[in-house]
Amino acid sequence: MGFKVIVESTEIKFSASHFLKDPLQCTRLHGHNYYVHVELSDDLDENHFVVDFTDLKSKLLSIVKPMDHYVLIPKESNDIDIREEKDCVEVVASKKRYVFPREDVFFLPLPATTSELLAKYIHDKLKEIYNNKKILVRVGESKSTMAVFED
Repeated sequence: MGFKVIVESTEIKFSASHFLKDPLQCTRLHGHNYYVHVELSDDLDENHFVVDFTDLKSKLLSIVKPMDHYVLIPKESNDIDIREEKDCVEVVASKKRYVFPREDVFFLPLPATTSELLAKYIHDKLKEIYNNKKILVRVGESKSTMAVFED
């Protein structure tokens, strides 16, 4: 695996709101413009590619765009109580109660919506597509802070 492709496009992003258990300022509902960067490593295929860039960008967008402009709710959290109704989602966390329109919520199969776990979520989705490649995913909350997950 001497070859690597890197996608660092400003097009690969999503904006979303969320809240965390700690620290205090992160327990408040807030949002980020998340930028996603990916590296794939492997041997070259019969066309002398690790992967086609256009195909990789398209697959990556299909993973991140469903989260764009939603409230991210960690479905596997032990720290929040979630009650789903037909047209709304009620969430109780850190002694706060939120009620969101159902169409504004994106549930994630995660215990929290940290950048670290979002990077792993995106990595795992890419791994389903590119299971024989080494994958590194970076999720940035700002120009100076990012989380990385790689296999």
